[in-house]
Parts: sequence; C-alpha cells; structure tokens
Amino acid sequence: MATRKPEPPPRPEALFGPLFEQFPVGLAIFSLEGRFLHANAVLTRMFGYTVEELLQRNHLEVIHADDREAASLLRAQAISGKSKPRLNERRYVRKDGGTIWAQVAGGVVRDSAGTPVYTSAVISDITALKRAARMSEQRFRRMVEMSSDWYWMQDQEFRFVDVPGLEVPDVDTDVVIGKARWEVNGLAPMQESWDQHRARLRRLESFSDFVLLRYKTSGDLCYLSVSGEPLFDEHGRLRGYHGIGKDITERARDQKALEESEERYRLLFEVHPQAMWVVDANSLAFLAVNGAALGLYGYSREEFRTMTADQIRPPEDVAGLRKAFEDRSADYRQRVWRHRKKSGELIHVKVVSFNLEFSGRPARLGVIYDVTEQVKARENPENGSGSRDLQKGIK
Repeated sequence: MATRKPEPPPRPEALFGPLFEQFPVGLAIFSLEGRFLHANAVLTRMFGYTVEELLQRNHLEVIHADDREAASLLRAQAISGKSKPRLNERRYVRKDGGTIWAQVAGGVVRDSAGTPVYTSAVISDITALKRAARMSEQRFRRMVEMSSDWYWMQDQEFRFVDVPGLEVPDVDTDVVIGKARWEVNGLAPMQESWDQHRARLRRLESFSDFVLLRYKTSGDLCYLSVSGEPLFDEHGRLRGYHGIGKDITERARDQKALEESEERYRLLFEVHPQAMWVVDANSLAFLAVNGAALGLYGYSREEFRTMTADQIRPPEDVAGLRKAFEDRSADYRQRVWRHRKKSGELIHVKVVSFNLEFSGRPARLGVIYDVTEQVKARENPENGSGSRDLQKGIK
C-alpha cells in the first residue's frame, strides 16, 4: 500500500483571497501539529515577531499559559470533528512579554475526502475593548460604593470639562468649567496644601475623600469631599482625571462638634482638682492620669503609663481589687481603699468609679479622694481601723 504524501502548505490566497496581507485583522495558517505556516503583516505587528520567527514556533508558544489547555482542547475537538470551530476569546503573549486579548475564529481545512489538512485562524486584537470595559466596570462599582452627589471630569491639565449633577448651593457649573480645582474662588483644602495636591495629580495617583472648605456667597461655610482617579487611553496616555464629589457639611459639623466636646472633656479631666484616672477594665493598666493624681501619688505620667492599678495597693488588697473589677454589674460604685504612694507612704482613699469605653476598650474612670486624715481622726483603741467605719458610711 502506497504511503500518502503530505499535502504541500497551501498558499494564503487559496484560503483568504488576494487581500491576505491587506486584511485589517490577523490571519494565520497552521499545520495539524499547530506550527505556523503563514502569518500576515497585521498578526506579526500584533505579536511583535517577524514572519520568519513565527514560522519557527508552535501556536501554543504565543498563547498565554493560563489559556493553553482550553485552546488545545478546542482545536483538537475541531480537527477531530467532534465539535465545530467557534468564536472564542483568549490571551496571547507578545515577544516583548506584554499580554494582549484577542477574539479568535478558527477553521479546519479538509481535502476532498474530508481529511483535515491544515487549520486557519482569524485573530482580532480586543485589548483596548477589554481595558475600557474593565475601567467602566471599576468606575461604576466605585461610584456605587462611594455614593456621590455629583460626577466630574478634568483634562490633561486638570481643568474641569464636565461636572454633571453639580447642584451645591452657590457653586454652579459656569464657575468651575475651564478651571483647575485650585483656581476656583472661595475653595480651600483642609488636609493638604494645593501644592501637595498638584504633586499628587502629577504623579497620576488616585485620591479619596479630599475635603475642601467652600465659602458661599451668603458668608456660610460648607464642606465638600472629592475623590478621583486618572483616566488613560488605550495606549496608556493620560486623558485627564475623573471622580465624584459630595457635600459633607452636616457630617463635618457633627465631627467638629464631637471633637470640640471631647477636647472640653479632656481639658476638664486634666485641670480637675481631684485626682482622676482611667484604668483598663481587663489589664488594670493606667490609660490616662490627670495632674492632680500625679501630685498626690508622686509618680510621673510616664511612670503611670507603665504601671497597673494593683501596683499601688498593698499585696493583701490586690485580690479584692481584681474581684471588684470583675464585677461589672453596676456602672457606678464607690469604696475606700488603701493606696501606696511612690514614697512608700500608705494612704486611705475613697474611689468613686464609673464604667466607660476609652479608645474602644472597656475601662473605668476613677475619682480619688484622700481620706487619710478622716480615718486617723476616727481611729481609737477599741475600733482598730477607722477605714471600716468610713466604708460603712459610704455604702
């Protein structure tokens, strides 16, 4: 039986016509083993190889590693006739290492007897479409997550070109179009200077919750928060910036009022004439100590911060202290204790304490009254420690 001679490689014109080299998409012909037999100029530019370089390669060598298995399976099924060739998307790796996305339409060339001889492929670069779709999806997701009042766009010089939805009182579109953010009258940054913000934009960095103070024509103030990210074209060149903005005046006022309230409490705590401290309810560590406590006990603020509440008690009183901290059934309580100063002097104190949360941790605020003299005045030979009488008087 005579051995059948292999079919000579077909001319590209036989499959694609006389315009093989003028097609606006990549065209290729492969052997059944997957080796390149022909490639047009568009495909060579797409992959970055010369025709001669491609003819030395198998098609799997230019397919992304994560897509090779699927590509091999589809090709084998098409050649065997188990399935018809179909349109699919896959990634290719260019000669320079870059990755491109392509839409591929494959075909199997058979002889008169129906035996597969060669395969062909029409390959279209869809990298730009993929990037645009991904950016669009990211923008949509980000805008939904950030919940904006208006959307804005800027050109390459960071000048506003569009601000749809801008309805902030006393800030109309005509005031900002054609200007950079730092050129808008009555607008001032809160966290960083305009120079720092410009430098961030020149570095093509994204930014989030950039708070601005706006002086309205009525003389009132409003707070605006803007977030943005750079926009690039399909070649990676900067097109400008876009992002969202929202009026956070109410939020800022509430935060400002809270900070002012906290500052007043901190000031009252520090200047209060009674010794006061805040102790961690679990570790018994001192979290805050006021000036009166420093004067009463003789420790510095730095020393207190390295200590726990049991270290200023006589050893025999520590068990009672721990038991008192474990009992959190009452938010308010008072009790007489024995404390030891840095000098070693033992004093009697009445501690009025309140449960609270301090920097996110359960804690107890203590107000300390030195009752040593009262205890001494009550002491007498028949009644041992006057602290017990004093204890009874405050329960």
